[in-house]
Amino acid sequence: MHHSLTINNNAPFSFEAFHQALGMELQLVFTSDFNQATYYYFTQKDSVTLFCLIDNRQGALELCMDALASYSDYRLFPYLADTLHHFVNGGRLMLSSENGDSQTVYERYNEDWMEESIGEEIALLKSVLSVAPRYYLTMPCQEYECVTLPLLQSVGVTLYSSTPRIYGYVQYLLQRSRLPQATEEEIRQDQALNEQELEADVPQHRSIGRVKSWQTDGSETWESYAQEDVALLLQIGKEYQNGKSIDGVVLNDLGTLYQEGIGVEADGPTAAYWFREAIRQGDRLYAPSNLGDLYRKGAPHLPASLPMAFDAYHLSIDPYAAYRIGQAYEEGWTGSPDLEKAMEWYEKAAAQKHHLALKRLNRRER
Repeated sequence: MHHSLTINNNAPFSFEAFHQALGMELQLVFTSDFNQATYYYFTQKDSVTLFCLIDNRQGALELCMDALASYSDYRLFPYLADTLHHFVNGGRLMLSSENGDSQTVYERYNEDWMEESIGEEIALLKSVLSVAPRYYLTMPCQEYECVTLPLLQSVGVTLYSSTPRIYGYVQYLLQRSRLPQATEEEIRQDQALNEQELEADVPQHRSIGRVKSWQTDGSETWESYAQEDVALLLQIGKEYQNGKSIDGVVLNDLGTLYQEGIGVEADGPTAAYWFREAIRQGDRLYAPSNLGDLYRKGAPHLPASLPMAFDAYHLSIDPYAAYRIGQAYEEGWTGSPDLEKAMEWYEKAAAQKHHLALKRLNRRER
């Protein structure tokens, strides 16, 4: 599935001139001509999903985006549309709402739209993978790029996982170029399957536990786990201990289960073990911060230790960890308080817009 928006245009169109007017860096991946129309496929910097701009040369431009695009792509979509309209027609892009009122493109394509769109796409993905071996991206960077159930299971995701969990790990796999390309034989098999009348129910997520976290801007999010998630993660843990290579972020999820007592008995030492293994396997974002929080707060069978929390936070690239290191220096977790060093770390976190660091620095300025 993809999203599209058509903008009237009665003048010759130049993608290069539009790119300059946009005021941000885009990468034009390729162009193609088909049925007298020109297709411009492009990405924003560091993104792995495509936008497509179609010039039909008959008075219309169509902007398209894959529904499995990243959050940053979803947020960029209305800006691209608004800037494109201003570039070819002048003025802001206004759309008609359901009740007939006029609204900006930002009001139409807002956070609610983004959440609903992602939910619909993941529901479609779950339905397809419950009856078919592959789910194809509508606008892939690599031809016939697809998602498979075994691939999702390799990172601890099932069809009963929550929508944010599935979407997040699909983005993770995309970022690491881990989505496979279907072979010619697989494509033929899938085309034959597509011609059959198949019915599928969307596997429903039933939460047995949730973990609250905060984004850099302070917004609250929840990570929800189903019983199927727990069973799969525990199996992955056994396979890891038997020598199988497992991604660090997946081992971090195992640590979270034991830290929070989701589907297992809460156990601090076991949580710490999995967080440390996650760090060993390359997770420098989530696991070190979680390990630091574990030692900062304490857990069943694991007393709090501010010095050990301090050491754990130092392993992280998370701006949240930088904030906690600043707090450690300010409060003297490992010695005498050092406000100068504290401010250095608060400023590092604030440079990445972390809300706690920004609040702390604002208090100092008053």
